[in-house]
Amino acid sequence: MPPEIANLREKSVTLVHHAAHNEHHHPSGSLAALEHCLRAGADVVEIDVIPLADDSFALLHDHDLSAGTNGTGKASQMSRSQIQNLYYWVDNKTSHEKIGFLEEALELLGAYPHTRRLQLDFKPVAPLSQSSLRKFLALIEPVIDRVQVTSYADWVLRALVQFAPGLALGFDPLLYLDLVEDTPRPKDVPPFRLGAYGLMDDHPLSVYLWGSLGDYFAARASALLVQVPRGCQWFIRAALLKMALDANFDWIEFLHQNGSTVDGWTINVNQAEHMDMARLLVAHEIDALTTDMPAKLVAQLSTETNL
Repeated sequence: MPPEIANLREKSVTLVHHAAHNEHHHPSGSLAALEHCLRAGADVVEIDVIPLADDSFALLHDHDLSAGTNGTGKASQMSRSQIQNLYYWVDNKTSHEKIGFLEEALELLGAYPHTRRLQLDFKPVAPLSQSSLRKFLALIEPVIDRVQVTSYADWVLRALVQFAPGLALGFDPLLYLDLVEDTPRPKDVPPFRLGAYGLMDDHPLSVYLWGSLGDYFAARASALLVQVPRGCQWFIRAALLKMALDANFDWIEFLHQNGSTVDGWTINVNQAEHMDMARLLVAHEIDALTTDMPAKLVAQLSTETNL
């Protein structure tokens, strides 16, 4: 699987492979799914991590255990012993794959030295305790140069940069600014308010129409920038980046000017509008694209750019 493609401006675009099940049949986010991606030669792999109540770290996407496993309750309120015998769901059926844990994922990474980076998408719901931060950093320390911690939790990123200044970090602003999706947001997940500019946004700048959509994007981008460590990579929904570009605000260029790189997620190669977004973002020098199907995306973009 080719790890990188080059865009028309001779700048490399990293393709981040979700440990999802579009190109395999393992439960999304499981150790089996991760190993499949590693064996396939993925250059960068993303997997979700949720901190538990006892300073353990589970490979889970949802805090509600019933959403992805045969368990019930909130993951962040559980200990390892309470969930270690649960199984992931696949197509609304209990799979044969038990819930995995962070140290097992890191052990797998060590066995596949060709993989350049494991992206740990960290999903805490509260500030981490000092003991939890120390435990997390101790676990990743042997492979810290191959790990990137990404999160919507800006408060955790600010804590991590104090404890491990050299750790690669990434921020997703979806709890602060996001599109209106076809499926309703869970009632306990912000932003809670539809703003005047047609986006989910609880910030005061979204209450009234005070300027153009491009002006609004520029103001919100500036406000969000101060929430995370400088140089942090940004993971922004591809459709949101396109919406900003259509409004004459180049969020990618703005972040580049402020010392950050940008990833657009998640490109579905089987949808024509997603491929159009990928081409647009590559033309605007995006640094990375997240996809469940990297080989297909590489093939299509490589053919179109004569690589």
